[in-house]
Amino acid sequence: MKNLINRVLTGLATGWLTIATAAVMSLPAHAAADTYTPHGGPAVAFIGNEIAFTDEFVGQTFSCDQFDLHGTLISADLSRPLGTMAATWDQLDYGGCFNNIFGATTFDPIGTWGFTITGPEVGSVSPAKLADVSFLLSAAGCSFNVAGDVSGTLDDVTGVFTPTGSTMTIADDPAGFICPILGFMKDDAISVSGTWAITGLTITNP
Repeated sequence: MKNLINRVLTGLATGWLTIATAAVMSLPAHAAADTYTPHGGPAVAFIGNEIAFTDEFVGQTFSCDQFDLHGTLISADLSRPLGTMAATWDQLDYGGCFNNIFGATTFDPIGTWGFTITGPEVGSVSPAKLADVSFLLSAAGCSFNVAGDVSGTLDDVTGVFTPTGSTMTIADDPAGFICPILGFMKDDAISVSGTWAITGLTITNP
């Protein structure tokens, strides 16, 4: 009887192992991927559509008719861990930037910005991030540095990056007498809206 019970338990264990192995093997390849591969380049562009930056504390928005990023793909067709940069941006072309109180607004980029895929692709959509975004915003004698990351999603079919969150803040004490009058302060959260159409970049997992 003991041998019979042991044979039954062994058979059950073998059966469950077979089922579990088959289930894992049947998962899409990208479900377990922790790497991704960018394709295209060498030039990559983010063409902005209704890009706007809002100081959430004071409720003031700086919107732009044009806010385009241009840069270079890093090591095309080479797989890399999620979160590792796919491209860097070293040129900003903008125009028609405006605020209802301050009027015309300028943006002076600081340093080199980056772009990375941060999670596995599901369907055609991957979590992604604009990283190390930094610029000096100036309008009507008021200026301040803004820095942080912009998280979002990249749809590989439409080639559109859509912001979904931001860690961007005013990184220093604003300069100019009108800034504190309107309530702009260091550490104010800056949100981002609009979309960017990407040219010169597609991704695959892994």
